[in-house]
Amino acid sequence: MRFSILLIALALLPMMVIFHGWFFTEQQMPRLRDQAEAVLKQNGIRSAAVNLRYLDLKITGDAPDLRSLESALSGVRDLGPLRLVKDELRILARLRARMEAGRLLLEGWLPDPENLTETRQLFSKLRPDLTLDIESLLAHERVRWPEGEKGPLTADSSLLKPIIEKLRVAPHLDIRREAEKITVAGMVPAGGFRQSLLAALSQCLGTSTLDSSALKESTHTLPAGFVDGSAMGPFVRSFFAKPSPRHFSVSPQGTPHLEAPATHSDESTWLALLRPLSGGQKVDMKLTLYPSEYHFPGFKPTSPVPLETLAVLKDSLTGQGILFEAGSTRISPEDQSRLAGITPLLLIAGPALRLVVGGHPAPEGQAAVEKALALARAEQVVSFLIEQGVPTTDIQAVALDPVPAGTPGAPEQTQSVEILIR
Repeated sequence: MRFSILLIALALLPMMVIFHGWFFTEQQMPRLRDQAEAVLKQNGIRSAAVNLRYLDLKITGDAPDLRSLESALSGVRDLGPLRLVKDELRILARLRARMEAGRLLLEGWLPDPENLTETRQLFSKLRPDLTLDIESLLAHERVRWPEGEKGPLTADSSLLKPIIEKLRVAPHLDIRREAEKITVAGMVPAGGFRQSLLAALSQCLGTSTLDSSALKESTHTLPAGFVDGSAMGPFVRSFFAKPSPRHFSVSPQGTPHLEAPATHSDESTWLALLRPLSGGQKVDMKLTLYPSEYHFPGFKPTSPVPLETLAVLKDSLTGQGILFEAGSTRISPEDQSRLAGITPLLLIAGPALRLVVGGHPAPEGQAAVEKALALARAEQVVSFLIEQGVPTTDIQAVALDPVPAGTPGAPEQTQSVEILIR
């Protein structure tokens, strides 16, 4: 009997092995595979794939971050009898950016710490005006490059290109002259414009200093008409040649802005020099017009005369305009007496004193006629001073620019002559 039972058991054994194999393959393996896939899905693994051969498990997929990857691995290893023989979970390299008040914040994952350095250097070069924050940009050996991408990172890399295109900056410029300093700020294209601009400004310094620390250059700027060194140089040399406070800027929209004391001839010169740079944009001008540069606020005479003597002379000449009747070039007896009283001071200053005798034309009259009349009046005053013994070495008669009455730079009296120290 026992022998019969043994024979029957031996006969049924292959069938039991076959049934067990079928049951494991058709019932257990799908359940274990579903469990592994569920673990990957719960941890945010994308493109997950589970390959199960009996109890040997292979998994692939892309995790959103390192914590999700490690959690997925831990969950899979806890699945009962399965043996994890091949793990190809990776983090797909990615890069995101956002701007916050002058800061560029980068976040994402890269395969190698060297990629972090490459990224920092690239963005610092493209936008040196921004503060770069890469604390949330991480590197790990588990990170893989997207299909078709590889290091080192460049401006053409598929990871960076969408961000870089949005970071193009409009060139802009701001130059101020105040007291004894010229300050330059802005963003200009790399390639020589910055160097040529600073070279032009250096020719205007005199005793002033030049601060260009806030002038940045980038290879990632939008086109702009004003970044032409050959055209900008002549304008800068003309506009900043005079030491009085002044301001020139070009907005990111390309609008030039001028703010300065000026003469009519200055205004015409600057507009002509700006024409090739403005790209058709209207120039925003806030100019305070004066009869001459000798009237500019803060003008300092260059005559080699002791400062004390210059101070006395300026006080004596201020408000001492020589008035003329309409259409006349005759100096009245009263004004002849006043000129005679000033002459000893001019003689004390000696031949080093350089003078300009300027006639103020009437702004409401015909320009050419008024200018000729103003010059003739100035020449009359010069002739009278020479008769009084004032040296002719360095004294000029000129017609000053007309300035509309009521404006800040207008003279107290038109149709008058003024003696100025150069």
